[in-house]
Amino acid sequence: MKAQILLERLSVAGNTTKAARMAKYHKVARSYLGVRVPVITGLAREYWKESGGEGLISCCRMLWQTDIHEARILTGKLFDARKLTETGEVWQFINTVKEDFDAWAIADHLEKGAQQCLRADTGRLDKIEREWIAHPNFWVRRGALVYTLYLAKKGRDPERPLGWAATMVDDRQWFIQKAIGWWLRELSKHNPARVKAFLQAYSSRMKPFACREAAKYLSK
Repeated sequence: MKAQILLERLSVAGNTTKAARMAKYHKVARSYLGVRVPVITGLAREYWKESGGEGLISCCRMLWQTDIHEARILTGKLFDARKLTETGEVWQFINTVKEDFDAWAIADHLEKGAQQCLRADTGRLDKIEREWIAHPNFWVRRGALVYTLYLAKKGRDPERPLGWAATMVDDRQWFIQKAIGWWLRELSKHNPARVKAFLQAYSSRMKPFACREAAKYLSK
């Protein structure tokens, strides 16, 4: 299935009233069609069913270049709809389009695809460390934490992302502080001692709401 067909199906599923609400909510100047996320997810599944993933990256490039909100969301959903057997081109694509990140919805829908890439080759964490955590675009810095949330799960080694979070505690950007709190909250579900140690060391430099987020489950 070609990108043009996907765009046509997105357009048919659009709703002008919803599109106006979305534009107001996201506050980013781009085109909005007013398509619900479940519909976009369904289109991603249709793509894989009809094409088997043939031409995936070229399709994603075309969708992304339209700068249509739903087309960029669909890009992420295409990576998420199936387990990726080859992640090299996907990882290269994500590292290219990260320069365009300007909203949480766009960045977050690439999370599952990015995590597949990082799990397939842990050496790719080196690129995150070199190029993401000090990136001038705070959405990219945030992505370094959000895309490695799987390392906060039980049985994983959380120390590398925790080190990145420690370098970001003085960042006053709300979304960075939120991401730090989110990461710590997930880790606290099975490793409260490590989260308490992090907060003991850095809470005085974090925003209060981020500390509350991190400590959400500690009292329980």
